[in-house]
Amino acid sequence: MTVDGPMRGIRVLELGHYIAGPFCAQILADQGADVIKVEQPGGGARRHSDPKKNPGGYFAMLNRNKRSIGVDLKTDRGREIFAALVRTADVLVTNFAAGVPQRLGFGAEEMLAINPKLVYVHATGFGEDSPYAKKPAFDGVIQAMSGLLHLTGEQDGPPALAGVFVPDHVTGLYAALAVLFGLRRREQTGEGSATDLAMLDSMMTFLGATLSEVADHGISPRRTGGKVRRSYAGTYATADGYVYLAPMTNRMWAGLTEVIGAPELAGYYPIGGADSRMAHRDELDKVIEAWTGVHSAEAVVATMGTVGVPASPILSLEQILADPNVAHRRMVRELPVHGGYSVHVVGSPLPVDERTYQVPPPDAGEHTDELLAELGLLDEAEDRSA
Repeated sequence: MTVDGPMRGIRVLELGHYIAGPFCAQILADQGADVIKVEQPGGGARRHSDPKKNPGGYFAMLNRNKRSIGVDLKTDRGREIFAALVRTADVLVTNFAAGVPQRLGFGAEEMLAINPKLVYVHATGFGEDSPYAKKPAFDGVIQAMSGLLHLTGEQDGPPALAGVFVPDHVTGLYAALAVLFGLRRREQTGEGSATDLAMLDSMMTFLGATLSEVADHGISPRRTGGKVRRSYAGTYATADGYVYLAPMTNRMWAGLTEVIGAPELAGYYPIGGADSRMAHRDELDKVIEAWTGVHSAEAVVATMGTVGVPASPILSLEQILADPNVAHRRMVRELPVHGGYSVHVVGSPLPVDERTYQVPPPDAGEHTDELLAELGLLDEAEDRSA
């Protein structure tokens, strides 16, 4: 099924595994791109992760509305078919490890020789020219090397991994941006391009002012648990869970001290333009949590709302699924999957053709014959799985 969107008419070849590459291509497919998943005959190991049996299964989540062709790049026939695909493509996205595309014959130089207008994006852990290029780079490794692990967790506790695969998804987003920028550059110059994208580089963009603190001022940031480091905001225990409170301004702080029955705390902020609360944070937090701890999270949030203090319950995933805003924004969708059942997936935050949620992830090589016919190679194939 061809869906509408700003990427309609753009053909994307995806040679990917795990998350970053498939997530990038999924973003493009949702916007109407014709995404062709190039796989070895029978598919790769990651496609056999069934989310009904394995809650960590990602294949169904990242591969809707794509086509799959089985190609053995180690054979002459497979290379012939792949070269024909490349000639018809606008984009090639891969997140195989550094050196793998070159070894299998789909490195940037070779691909641009076949199709000089191709937009080629290769996402790896550290970059193709990095001294760490051969180092294995899973999501947790990048969390460890980007500062995310160092800055996450309780002050006196060990570093804590993020609860979701942040670097993988951030890299997928940057890869999609690289595709769009490459297509725009092609419009301007008529030439293709190659982008060497690194997961670690992508995650370092999230350091922001924290990096400047170290490089310019010699300040060494530490873990602060549920507290925001530079401003008076953080998490507090309630009678039935946790809430996040952010009394950022003088008005908000005065309102908070009023509703918790501690007006004597109002003078802590500000004095001489400085936030004097930060030096007394531990003792002030004890007073706040003595009040939040005897109220429900719902009551705390409602009360803070009466005085304009930004507040939210800390939602579990079960609560997120039941949240009326999530339902209103249609951010949880039901996707059909081969075999007669369906799975729930996160929707796109961008406007998309609704039909994208009707097309299941492809079976391995499901569209091989269809694509060979489009290329005019079907009648020549002795082995249609190539």
